[in-house]
Amino acid sequence: MDALMPSLPTLLVLRALESGPMHGYKIARWIEQKSTDTLIMKEGTLYPLLHQLERKGYLKSDWQAVESERKVKVYTLTEKGSGHLENERQEWSLRTEVVQRVLFGKEATSYGVV
Repeated sequence: MDALMPSLPTLLVLRALESGPMHGYKIARWIEQKSTDTLIMKEGTLYPLLHQLERKGYLKSDWQAVESERKVKVYTLTEKGSGHLENERQEWSLRTEVVQRVLFGKEATSYGVV
């Protein structure tokens, strides 16, 4: 039961980076925009998560100049991160189908569960 939601921030960050390299602020804004301002990724959650995902090899980072002398750390999804994202997507899909079935009596269909 505890494993139901902890992977959501990871899933969202990896999905954001699937669309291309981004710095932390842009990742947070991407998630907000795609969720129509429903999901808010706070700095206290985002930056430790980015560091953790980088340590695991799911992301790589590079300092890039964005304005005259200002630099930002830009994150890129690695091949290992892409594989993890796909696994997390499948897990999320299964979990949400099961929860839908429990809460609303709906049947899970994409995995053949009826």
